[in-house]
Amino acid sequence: MVFPAPQTKWLGLPALAGVKTLGIRWHLAGLVAGCVLPIAVVAVFLILNYYEIEQKQLTDSATSRARALSTMLDQDLSRTEAALRVLGTSHRLATGDLSGFGDRALEALQNIHAENIVVWRADGRLLLSSSQSQTELPNKPYIPPALKTIIDKGEPGVSEMFVDPVTGHNVFSVVMPVKRDGELVYSLTANVAPRQISPLLTGQGFPGSWRVTIVDSTGSVVMRSHDIEKFQGRKLSAALLQSMKTASSGSQEGSTLDGIPVLTVFSKSQTTRWGIVLGIPLHDLTAGLNRSLVWLIGAAIAALLIGITWAWHFGGRVAESVKALIEPARSLGSGAAVAIPRLHFREANKLGEALVEAANALAQSDYRAHHDGLTGLANRTLFEAAVNGQLALCRRNQTKLAILYIDLDGFKAVNDQYGHDTGDQLLCEVARRITASIRESDIAARLGGDEFAVALINAEFASAQAFGNHLITTLSQPYQFADVQTSIAASIGVAGYPDSAADMETLLIRADRAMYRAKEQGKGRLVVA
Repeated sequence: MVFPAPQTKWLGLPALAGVKTLGIRWHLAGLVAGCVLPIAVVAVFLILNYYEIEQKQLTDSATSRARALSTMLDQDLSRTEAALRVLGTSHRLATGDLSGFGDRALEALQNIHAENIVVWRADGRLLLSSSQSQTELPNKPYIPPALKTIIDKGEPGVSEMFVDPVTGHNVFSVVMPVKRDGELVYSLTANVAPRQISPLLTGQGFPGSWRVTIVDSTGSVVMRSHDIEKFQGRKLSAALLQSMKTASSGSQEGSTLDGIPVLTVFSKSQTTRWGIVLGIPLHDLTAGLNRSLVWLIGAAIAALLIGITWAWHFGGRVAESVKALIEPARSLGSGAAVAIPRLHFREANKLGEALVEAANALAQSDYRAHHDGLTGLANRTLFEAAVNGQLALCRRNQTKLAILYIDLDGFKAVNDQYGHDTGDQLLCEVARRITASIRESDIAARLGGDEFAVALINAEFASAQAFGNHLITTLSQPYQFADVQTSIAASIGVAGYPDSAADMETLLIRADRAMYRAKEQGKGRLVVA
């Protein structure tokens, strides 16, 4: 974590010295006058375009909901397909034990949305239906055309809605071919009654006035939120069918099957080719938009009146107030007490210059108070404050932290032999190498003399020890300053939260003690507290 020095100039305000500018009263008057025409233009624009914008947002939202519902339907049918795939591997089916297979089929029905499971022989003979006894099955081979189209392809699929020849109910089927040595032997179908997918419609929280419809791959109504008995099996309008044929999702205005003018939004599954159609009554759209437009016009008028009133009332008092703020603002930099009289406002440039001077002075003072003047690293005060903050996060998030206490081996000899200038250069280069080695989230500090510290955030002991060894290697590389080349080493002590201690002061003490144990073992060593 690097703490950069503050800039000495902000915003370039001193460049405006000597430039005559209009008083803020004139600016406020111009601002309010300039707002009148733009607000009027914007109000007209919003009145003309708000309906279109709102409709697009509602259309996008409805399209997303239609896609989500389509995905949920696909997932439900995929679960049914997966169950049939498992049933197709049953040894009972392979051996012709239809009675045993029927028991397995009844078990599978408990976990899927289906009315019954049917086994068809390759020649079209119906062998088993989980909802009928063997004596009730038709003897004549017959596969409904809606199923035959899928079975002939030899791939799993979802049929359009048809009349079940066994139960006489409107159903659609999830079809799973069963092959042996590449040849079709059986076809398993899970027949789903439309009522079994109705929870998909009722559980999505659609407004009661919306018409929500599920259609099969031919565009026939399978399930509908309103009057399903009347419209089940009916085709969608030709215009809507054409749109769904050419696009996977979209919207258009039209009428529902029961003649209600709506904004129609649809989404079609690329897997099953089934579709979700949402019909949003146009009356609902216009009613909400009219209310919004009334609020919009009222808010625009109120904002304009408030702005004009504020400018008229306070514009004349700006000059006196800004002048009164100049000296108090300048006194911020010296730390003197600031007394601000009762204000009315004035002279924006002088106020800005005064505040910038004060802010610069405070920033420089704060920087010097928390950073090492030689290396630019955090000093002990800032280091402890930053680590204490990180420790609070560690306690909350149950994460770890490691502190490395670093002492330079051989620095005094370099300082004595080559002088303090070289020693200072060496300390700055050490700080640079440490900063380059740590992550942006870590904290580096110079504690004094040739002692440094690093706080590794979210670090285990093992990673801290590996980093410490890497740092010893980095700091032990030769240093070149003009015609002087020298080398030093580093001794490092490592302490970690919560293993070594739970507070900043104890962590630093234990890391310091570990560092001294490292120095006792020789140069360039690391010891873990």
